[in-house]
Amino acid sequence: FYVMFMLFLAGLALVFVDILTLRNIPRNQGLVSVISDAPVNTLFSNQEEVMPLTRSGAKCLKFNQSFDNLIASSKQVFVTMPAKAAGTSMKNFTKNCVGPFGKFDVSNIPINNPENLKHALTRNYEMPSLITAHLYTSSAFVRMVQNVPHNSLIIYMHRDETERLISAIKHVVVTHLCRGKMEKLKIQFQIDGLRCILSERDLVDKLIERKINEIQFGASAIMTCGFYDTIETNFPRIVFINHKQADKVQKVLAKYHCPELLDSEAVHENVAKDKTIEAFLKLQNGKEVPLSDWLEKKRNMLEYTLDLRAKQTCRGKTLKMQEDLLSCGDELLEITRDTSF
Repeated sequence: FYVMFMLFLAGLALVFVDILTLRNIPRNQGLVSVISDAPVNTLFSNQEEVMPLTRSGAKCLKFNQSFDNLIASSKQVFVTMPAKAAGTSMKNFTKNCVGPFGKFDVSNIPINNPENLKHALTRNYEMPSLITAHLYTSSAFVRMVQNVPHNSLIIYMHRDETERLISAIKHVVVTHLCRGKMEKLKIQFQIDGLRCILSERDLVDKLIERKINEIQFGASAIMTCGFYDTIETNFPRIVFINHKQADKVQKVLAKYHCPELLDSEAVHENVAKDKTIEAFLKLQNGKEVPLSDWLEKKRNMLEYTLDLRAKQTCRGKTLKMQEDLLSCGDELLEITRDTSF
């Protein structure tokens, strides 16, 4: 009985010590902070920072940790995007980073042409660890997701479709039409010094509505129901990234694929910055206005009046993904097993 009584007193003493310890914890610190201040050899010391999940079950990443770790663990990286979403900059960075790939420049691997892609396999003995290319259709994306090993990483540089469309229209007019590269379309235009003038009607009927060149290679052609079904059924390692983060993406890729470029400036290949000609439209009443002003006035009605999204499917999924992406601090969004757009 004496021994049992002494053990009981010892237990009470331990409880009393614990209570005093907890009372000495500052009110604004709490038990979680006490655990986080534990020695580095504790159970939780080697765990990676827990990143928040979005409403769709995707995971926000950070450039300096989780995204860096993802690149480090990926044997092969594919960087893809629609037209006018930092693609030229990323392709030229890739060319500088890993060099040419046989007959095909690494900055222009023909992922949209299966036959040419097959020939690329035997052009070089060494395969590049980094491949960057524009997507033209959802089928090219589906083929990639269905066939690449699971330790590969797919990066999709995303841009809001309306913003992308506006940029594409400007690019097609100034870079292609006004430089005489679209004679087959029989569009009349006039060069007056640094001004390129075309009719409003030709712009609408012969370029925008027909989705010429870069105008067509956007969400309507790529981000279809098949695009999202393929992600759900194959569970690839894929990260969506805001195209505005291209500089930071280049830095992380350089760290593991071409460390000699780490101290180099990010590659910026914005074709628009070198454009010396400004496009103008001749309206029905004879007035001339800058193309950029016209597009700003029409931006909220362009897609609707010309039915430019007629063939797009699962637009709601794209909007959910975009909302989640922009809610992430670094605008990096990784797909998880629980993701459902």
